[in-house]
Amino acid sequence: MRRFAALAVLALLMAACAQAPRSGQQGTVTILMLNDVYRIEGLDGGQVGGLARFRTLRGELAATDPDLLVLHAGDFLYPSLLSRVYDGQQMVDVMNRLDGDETAFDPRFFVTFGNHEFDKSALKQAGLLDARIEESQFTWLGSGIDFAKDAGGEALVAAPNLVDHALVEANGVTVGLFSITTHVKQPDYVTGLGDPLEIAKRETAALRAAGAELVIAVTHQSVAEDSEVLQALGEAGPDLIVGGHEHTRQQVEANGRMVVKADADLRTAAVITIRPRPGKPPAVQVAYRTLEGTLPPPDPAVEATVQDWLKRHDAAYCAESYKLPPGCLDQPLGRTSVPLVAEELEIRRFETNLGDWVLDQMLAAFAPEGAEIAFLNAGSLRLNQDLPAGTVTRRNLDELFAYANDLRLVRITGATLQQIVQRATTEWEGNGWFLQIAGFAYTFDPSTGFVGDLTLLTPQGPRTIQPDDVLLAVTNDFLTEPKYGQDGYTMLTPDRLVKVKRKVPSLRDLVIEALAKAGDAGIAPTVEGRICNSQRPGPCLAIFANPS
Repeated sequence: MRRFAALAVLALLMAACAQAPRSGQQGTVTILMLNDVYRIEGLDGGQVGGLARFRTLRGELAATDPDLLVLHAGDFLYPSLLSRVYDGQQMVDVMNRLDGDETAFDPRFFVTFGNHEFDKSALKQAGLLDARIEESQFTWLGSGIDFAKDAGGEALVAAPNLVDHALVEANGVTVGLFSITTHVKQPDYVTGLGDPLEIAKRETAALRAAGAELVIAVTHQSVAEDSEVLQALGEAGPDLIVGGHEHTRQQVEANGRMVVKADADLRTAAVITIRPRPGKPPAVQVAYRTLEGTLPPPDPAVEATVQDWLKRHDAAYCAESYKLPPGCLDQPLGRTSVPLVAEELEIRRFETNLGDWVLDQMLAAFAPEGAEIAFLNAGSLRLNQDLPAGTVTRRNLDELFAYANDLRLVRITGATLQQIVQRATTEWEGNGWFLQIAGFAYTFDPSTGFVGDLTLLTPQGPRTIQPDDVLLAVTNDFLTEPKYGQDGYTMLTPDRLVKVKRKVPSLRDLVIEALAKAGDAGIAPTVEGRICNSQRPGPCLAIFANPS
């Protein structure tokens, strides 16, 4: 009965919204979009991003256009320090306040599922996701997602505000919305995610038949997959894609239509202005708004809620995880005498000093087994901010290592390593599958796509890696276990795993040990030249196959 009542209320709210007076420019739709936001408070101690600043920005835009639509392209429930305690409840609570009313349903805010909405993926954990959706005062788009059913035939995840598609009015334009979610992760309580092209074609046709003059897909997949939808379907597909999954702003045109993405963690939000043109792709303008400092200033009410969650979490997390009093997250665990580079535009595209140092710890941990190289997806290093020289705290490390990162030893050939580095540099826009490495080097030219000159870095000096060379490599469980999706590294098949007879500490624990060993002097890693990128002059340890 509660769900039927909520559905009736939702219908009334949306009808009221559609009939409300409009003061925006008639015939023009304005969208405020965000994607891949993991921290309610933002980055750099709350000085960058943050949902309180986003609330202010939304208020400013809505003051001139009350029909403003807000679209979130996925990834927000996990992973974060707070989600380890609250399973995304803190994020939903703050998102419920982005319209300025913590109690009312927000009929102009739509979100889709990212792969991290499925981080708690076991069948018994379906209730966690269901609870977050039930608590949400906004609409979830779940096109093509088939949720498993219980013994009585009821979907394990279902709510009135979870829909396949939606229609909403904006300044005299009927807008249709649907979603596409990446296949990177499929939880046990989802029986199917649907083919992106089929979803786009079906939902676009249904929305246009229902009167949509403008169809927008809110997606969480790679920009290449987004572009394929537009390229393959043309007029039979959406007029615009608002996307997430990559963590860097992008504007890509395909078949006369556009894909738009903003920067992760609200470093920027995108303001998109759209004017439909009958018989043609719409006219689209995109502006990126930086959220930093007082640009704009945080909304006081939302900021107060954020701070309340942070205070509650500090006490709960310290007690539950470490049996320590509040404040344990700011406890020093080591020092660095140089800034450590971990911001995603760097660590997901280039070799960084933090990446080199962390990978060195992985490689050293398996020295008794004869490990020669190591590689780790940069998406496993989730700090998304640089650390200044000075103290390294427990908070820094717990945010850096959002996942356990159990380490694995694999036996691969030089030919397989070539496949691995080619995957690492595919769609070089700042993706989490980019690798930080140790024990070897290679060259990469983004302008041509060339990846090669594989070089083993040995104590005796560098030597070229041949295709038939056999190497022992250290990596993490995420890249070796098919149940995690492997981020495209499917060449790391289970038969390549090498059994290790002793228990090896987690990567986080290895890093803590290394920081303690460095003492008061701290660590001072440098970029050594392992990944020789033509766009980043610097040292290079690779042996060039063609020196000319």
